[in-house]
Amino acid sequence: MRLRLLCALLLGMVQPLHAMEIRGEYRNLLFETENSTAQRVVTDLNRLRLQWRGMLDAWSWQLSYDHEFLYGGLLRDPWFRQQLELSPPTWLDAAATISSSPSHRWQHRLYRGWLRYEKGPWRWTVGRQRIAWGSGRIWNPTDRFNPIQPTALEPDQKLGVDAVDGQWRYSGFGGIEVVAAPGNAHSGTTRKLAIRWADTWAERDVAVLAGRMGRESVAGFDITGNIGDAAYRMEWLQSWGGSVGRYSQVSAGFDGTLANSWFPAGLYLAVEYFFNGAPQGHRLRATDAVQSISHHLLGGMAGYDLTPLWRLDMLFLADLEQPGWFLAPRLRWSAREDLDLTWIAQWPTGSQGEFAAFHRLLAMQLEWYF
Repeated sequence: MRLRLLCALLLGMVQPLHAMEIRGEYRNLLFETENSTAQRVVTDLNRLRLQWRGMLDAWSWQLSYDHEFLYGGLLRDPWFRQQLELSPPTWLDAAATISSSPSHRWQHRLYRGWLRYEKGPWRWTVGRQRIAWGSGRIWNPTDRFNPIQPTALEPDQKLGVDAVDGQWRYSGFGGIEVVAAPGNAHSGTTRKLAIRWADTWAERDVAVLAGRMGRESVAGFDITGNIGDAAYRMEWLQSWGGSVGRYSQVSAGFDGTLANSWFPAGLYLAVEYFFNGAPQGHRLRATDAVQSISHHLLGGMAGYDLTPLWRLDMLFLADLEQPGWFLAPRLRWSAREDLDLTWIAQWPTGSQGEFAAFHRLLAMQLEWYF
């Protein structure tokens, strides 16, 4: 009921706006993996997303609404069902289950819903939005609002945060951003307040941030620059005062595109190191920070357009403390302008350490845009 009322309210607010754009996306993700009892099971995820965008003078808005239907073997796993019953990690409870049984679950939710006012150097956004901080290609320690694990099956699905975001641009490259997000004890979300300054200095993109995440205080910086045809990236975050105690997280890496007679389309390569200084055995909150059991991780990425319609991407992660690695190739075929097919695999190894809890996975993903 609350979700229907929210959508109706947002649509009512924006009905007078002209230049409205309506889009949609259907995704089917069929995957095979192991359940908590080590049995191989097949599960099918279907998601229909409708998106409305509009603008009028200095005002703009976006509303993205999902219907999601899960069916298959994982739904019969008690541990997986327990995870589904957890409240979404958002302040606003804008999700509801329409139908559920031991083998299926049909739910709907608000994916994005924000209203923005922009005039001159000022921009204000309120609602469910994506706050994307950090420049790392694999890990982003300074992204304290929407952290995404590199092992995620759908890394492009970033639910966002219910917040007020204010930005002041004092130049073409520099600005100050303040984000305030309320907490919700029922969903396990903490109150967050952070300020970030970003600018370009001596051909380097530099950002400095400070904030308060619940009882935890944080400070950090982010820097990106070029060395020849490659780019270097570094993020550092220091935390103190929270339940874990004082700790730091650092990511540093290089990336670039290699083009020669062997790779005329350009081979993208990236390598990145991640240090997690949280005490051994302490799990950071998944909604608040980049998670890692190991203190030292190394990652690599590669991507190449085999043809104008076929692309191969590869992600490799290695635990440098306890032997183990995680390999995730993706092969995408753009069958039509509005239709993509992707074959996905995940191969973790290691009986202990970072990837011990992961299982081998095979998946096929279909995406239709309309």
